[in-house]
Amino acid sequence: MSGAKNRYDLAIETAEKLYHERIKGELGDALNGQWVVIDVNTGEYEVDEDGYVALEALEARLTEVDHVFVRDEEFLPGNSLGLVKVLWSNIPQEEIDAMPHDGSLNYKHYLYGFPKRDKYPWEA
Repeated sequence: MSGAKNRYDLAIETAEKLYHERIKGELGDALNGQWVVIDVNTGEYEVDEDGYVALEALEARLTEVDHVFVRDEEFLPGNSLGLVKVLWSNIPQEEIDAMPHDGSLNYKHYLYGFPKRDKYPWEA
């Protein structure tokens, strides 16, 4: 396997450089857990409590965005996994706690009202 970096690794490297050399100084220390979305091609960025809102604001200003999400100096790629983490962070903890923990076993119960199961059909 080659040692070549994929585009997301390169985007994160570029975003880290932009963030530490310029953006962090412009924003100061008052971010308080807000999301920063950086376009690695132009160095433009947006800040919001909601990472998706920041992404939409950046996309509204630029025609093509190759972005990286940053919060509390954690850099997430602008791929679907990064977006899922951003969207998941918007769900209040009490709602996460209320989600069923047996969803894969009892999805038919939650979707269609079938009786709940105690075990999978292939289990003895």
